[in-house]
Amino acid sequence: MNPTNCPKCGGSLEQVSCAGIEVDRCVECKGIWFDSLEAETLKTVNGSESLDIGDPEIGSQLDQIAKELDCPRCGTSMFRMVDIDQYSIWYEKCPACHGVWLDAGEFKQFKDNFQGQGILAQARKIFKRKR
Repeated sequence: MNPTNCPKCGGSLEQVSCAGIEVDRCVECKGIWFDSLEAETLKTVNGSESLDIGDPEIGSQLDQIAKELDCPRCGTSMFRMVDIDQYSIWYEKCPACHGVWLDAGEFKQFKDNFQGQGILAQARKIFKRKR
């Protein structure tokens, strides 16, 4: 079953692919739906940030929506999560199918958090040197 509607703006989702992995991007707000582990896999793929074509300002505005969101894959209510590394990213995750919704601009930041190894990894390096 393919998702058909954006959980944030209600727009249609279209399939786009990178490195043989298909994700679903909203034609309106440009947010991206990643099935389980697709975001984790794609953050390691060179050039995958090209999937994130949306305006980060629109993504930020949609991130302020305080309504409960249903998973576009299975309909389960999603949890709001935070990635606190280099960039703080609020995203939605489905507890049933483990898919992830990232608003426009958030996948690029998610990938930057990985490439920069984030604040937590940098702190570990600093404390490791002091021993």
